[in-house]
Amino acid sequence: MSLPSVSRLPVAPSRLWWTTIAVVLLLMPALASAQDVTEAALKAAFIHNFAKFTEWPADTVAAGEPFVLCVLGDAAVGEALARSVRAGQLGGHRLTVSTLEPGAPQAVCHVLYVSGVTVGQAAQAVAHVRDAPVLTISDLVGFPALGGAAQFFFDRGRLRFSVQLESVKRAHLKISSRLLALATPHE
Repeated sequence: MSLPSVSRLPVAPSRLWWTTIAVVLLLMPALASAQDVTEAALKAAFIHNFAKFTEWPADTVAAGEPFVLCVLGDAAVGEALARSVRAGQLGGHRLTVSTLEPGAPQAVCHVLYVSGVTVGQAAQAVAHVRDAPVLTISDLVGFPALGGAAQFFFDRGRLRFSVQLESVKRAHLKISSRLLALATPHE
């Protein structure tokens, strides 16, 4: 009986291989405590890491005020994000999560995740924070065309993201080159 052959890794691993390793390393702390990773938990971990790898203008959050991550339209991601950031801090500010309802007055947000709403509601939410230092993220198709900064999508069963640098710059934000290296080019 012969043993099956084992294929070897190429001498120079592909970009996809390095990207996969980098995503796993970025998400490892958030995923280490989870036995079953849901789509909501995975998106929450990505959102949390986006916040960690983004730089806001120095005067964005006043001393003693929390850094607010808002979720519009997706309660499951909001709950997962609240668990992910529990007792966490960012830049010396306590992290809080605010769940927003479509059509409700907009709260103060530093990160705004939009999902499960109409394109019109998403466009309204993005327009409300246009030019403000708010990192806007969504899984809605065409979100960058609405002025959003980052869009999640699934590719071959894996969560990926693209970044619209023009929107990031308009919001006066700086995204780490380490995070940008993991992004899929915006189409």
